[in-house]
Amino acid sequence: MSVAGDSSRPVLGPRSRLMIRREGGLAHFPGLAAPRCIEGSECTPGQRRWLENLLAMALCCGAEGEASGADRRFFRLTIDEPGDAAGEVMDDAVRPRWSLIVDETRAPRSLVTLWRHGELGEEPDGE
Repeated sequence: MSVAGDSSRPVLGPRSRLMIRREGGLAHFPGLAAPRCIEGSECTPGQRRWLENLLAMALCCGAEGEASGADRRFFRLTIDEPGDAAGEVMDDAVRPRWSLIVDETRAPRSLVTLWRHGELGEEPDGE
């Protein structure tokens, strides 16, 4: 669900930062929990569109709460806009403008691949 309770399609701009974190499970292995950070400024417009489409697919798979059951893992996705004066600050950190929790077993395969390998796709220019 989004932070504001709005389940609308997430938007990534040149100043956006997408964080993908894998959380949960009984045992903590740092290599399996390493967050993936994607800076909008380092992506082409086509890559940002691809990410927006991927996040929209994840939104359809998103959970209302954390996954239940032993040794379940989930992805926590957040988008923030660092340096945005309008962004809310909490404990020296910027509150995400959009966030979503997706059970790992329900996550789109492209999301898992992105988290593991950092491989971005690209949407062709439609204009």
